[in-house]
Amino acid sequence: MTTDPTVVAEPPRRRAKHRLLQSLVALSMVVGAVGTTAGTASAAQTCTGATDANLCLWIDGVGNGNFRVHVGIDVHISRADAQEYIDDAGDPFTVWIRGNDNGPNEFLFSLPMTAIGASDESGLSGDFELVVPATSLNEDSGTDEIVAVVTLTDTDTNTVTKNFVSNQLVGNWP
Repeated sequence: MTTDPTVVAEPPRRRAKHRLLQSLVALSMVVGAVGTTAGTASAAQTCTGATDANLCLWIDGVGNGNFRVHVGIDVHISRADAQEYIDDAGDPFTVWIRGNDNGPNEFLFSLPMTAIGASDESGLSGDFELVVPATSLNEDSGTDEIVAVVTLTDTDTNTVTKNFVSNQLVGNWP
């Protein structure tokens, strides 16, 4: 084995600094990867896709133990009928978030309407959203099963037209 006389070994102090720098870079990469994958817990969106109405429910973590609960519905009726619901006094939709295991505290909270519209493509559409603490979604001990119940009411006659129930979302909210 021959030695290259032009190669000079790093002093021990410089090697230690170099290893420390490599370790810090590796650590920051691990922390960055964990930070981007950990995120806030959330549940995926679920939609019914029914022929009379498409009802979607999603719950998304927004940080600090809070969750955005969103419900969207398209009731497949004519634009004229949809506009009639909109033009009547009062909101045609009422939305409750509830547990789905027939326990005593099933109705958890209601959602305010954030948008309503009528169109040829979707019929009568409504969006509802509220940010709540995780404890509001904790409907029982253990795994929680959450559904949205949307009631469509003809406010002219104060008659319930139909109740729609979303697919369930399952989560573990503290």
